[in-house]
Amino acid sequence: QLLEKHKNTESMVELLELYQMEDEAYSSLAEATTELYQYLLQPFRDMRELAMLRRQQIKISIENDYLGPRRIESLQKEDADWQRKAHMAVLSIQDLTVKYFEITAKTQKAVYDRMRADQKKFGKAAWAAAVERMEKLQYAVSKETLQLMRAKEICLEQKKHALKEEMQSLKGGTEAIAHLDQLEADYYDLQLQLYEVQFEILKCEELLLTAQLESIRRLMSEKREEVVYYDTYESMEAMLEKEDVATSIHLQKEELQKLQQKIRQLEARRGRISAKKAYLRNKKEICIAKHNEKIQQRHQSEEEYKMHHTVQLKRDQLQDEEERKSSWVSQERQKTLDRLRTFKQRYPGQVILKSTRLRLAHARRKCAASSTSCVDQPQSLPATIQIQKKSEELESENAVQPLQVQESTSLEQLQDISLPPNDVTSELPHVSTSPFASKDLPSEIVTVVPLPPPLPPLPPPPPLPSKEDATKSLERSDSFVKRQSVEKGVQHSSGIPPAHLFDSSQLVSAKKKLKKTGDVEGLQRRRVSSPMDEVLASLKRGSFHLRKVEQRSLPPFPDEDDSNNILAQIRKGVKLKKVQKDVLRESFTILPDTDPLTRSIHEALRRIKEASPESEDEEESLPCTDWEN
Repeated sequence: QLLEKHKNTESMVELLELYQMEDEAYSSLAEATTELYQYLLQPFRDMRELAMLRRQQIKISIENDYLGPRRIESLQKEDADWQRKAHMAVLSIQDLTVKYFEITAKTQKAVYDRMRADQKKFGKAAWAAAVERMEKLQYAVSKETLQLMRAKEICLEQKKHALKEEMQSLKGGTEAIAHLDQLEADYYDLQLQLYEVQFEILKCEELLLTAQLESIRRLMSEKREEVVYYDTYESMEAMLEKEDVATSIHLQKEELQKLQQKIRQLEARRGRISAKKAYLRNKKEICIAKHNEKIQQRHQSEEEYKMHHTVQLKRDQLQDEEERKSSWVSQERQKTLDRLRTFKQRYPGQVILKSTRLRLAHARRKCAASSTSCVDQPQSLPATIQIQKKSEELESENAVQPLQVQESTSLEQLQDISLPPNDVTSELPHVSTSPFASKDLPSEIVTVVPLPPPLPPLPPPPPLPSKEDATKSLERSDSFVKRQSVEKGVQHSSGIPPAHLFDSSQLVSAKKKLKKTGDVEGLQRRRVSSPMDEVLASLKRGSFHLRKVEQRSLPPFPDEDDSNNILAQIRKGVKLKKVQKDVLRESFTILPDTDPLTRSIHEALRRIKEASPESEDEEESLPCTDWEN
């Protein structure tokens, strides 16, 4: 209603009455708002007082009472809890204070803007009656804004202090440095906001000083322009002889001098405020430059790291890939071993593993043997089956031997090793077939040569045997071939197979080839194996034993004293010296510098100190009794 009346008022008298009504309405509104916020603030104030009182009682109890460690620990936890509650109460009080001053400053500014709009309707002479109220409103607006900015400054300082404590309490970890950089960036943002708030505070202080200076200068001009009427005198000396006139003139001069002195004081304070604004502007530029420099250094270090460590990064990637491949191979090997273990548990009999090539050659030889046995006479079937079984046994032994000696034996060597059974099976007598011979064959011949079932994949190759083991295996194969030739000679005497199947020249050539294969494998093994492998192999064979080396102690030098010889001092026993606390303190202060996280924290705090303004205690500011109360 009062704001609508401003548009309809045309005379200065009505406007002055309206201003008086506005002042009364604003005072009642400010009183109601203050009472409301006092009610809102009271619980937090009570919590703060209760927390401080309880902390004081806990401190007295810990210092004076005889308490156990558990009770002391519980009291310390309670003290930390009360401290947290007090801190939260203080933060709530600060937030409510900021909201209160936002409302009052907004209201005062609205009243002042309305009065400045009214000033355009009237001339200078008519508006002279409302100048005093306008100066008071300007002073009140600056004062409320100043209190609002100081409340915001307190909140920002509290946040800065919390960030600094968090930075100092950081512990080592994988993301500690990154978290420290983030906290420092947040601190820079808060510091820039604080600079803006401090600029607003200085601006409000300057407005207050300007309002005071304008009012004082107006008062001085009014006093100088004041017209005083005196009685008529013949001369100036006669007028000055009167005491009343002399005292009035003297008092007027003293008042003008006091006002002039006050103006000089206010001008000096305004000059200090201007210097402080320049100082804060410089600090703000330093803060922005430091922040940009740190960001630029970080980007530059990342680029240099990428530029100079590209090769190393590629090597690391290749190494990671190789590690993944090796881990995959080891996993597959372990799976294969597990499958073999389960297979052995399921089939506990002796199992001979053959490679794919050996199985194919074995199947071909079986097919050839079965075809020759089918066209043979019925009376020669038992001898043929016996020869085939002998050849299969010899093939199995000769197939196992290259797997144990070396996995990479070529197919030609395997065929050379299995020559005798091949010759035996290939040189069987080819008798002319008759139509009734195949009909008289028993049904058991079909089941003699079944294909072996597929076995699980091969395990990794076992360690290479020694040369003596190879020679023993060769001797066993020779004895087996000789025994087989003897048995077949017996069968030959009975007249079943022909005699040229067991030729001695073939046995001698097979023996020579086996010896040659063993020598080549021994040479390859000597080339591949290291001296340590040979020592371990000889230890397994038991060819020699390690001697125990006697411990030799070097004789001390003739010119060296026992005090300089550390080993002699250790044998005698060194008496420990008591370290002073100052030395320990210095060592503890030096040790954290070696930690990169602690060094980064110190550097961040140093940069923060350079970017932050100096202590607020030395700075002069205008007294504000309402804020202090």
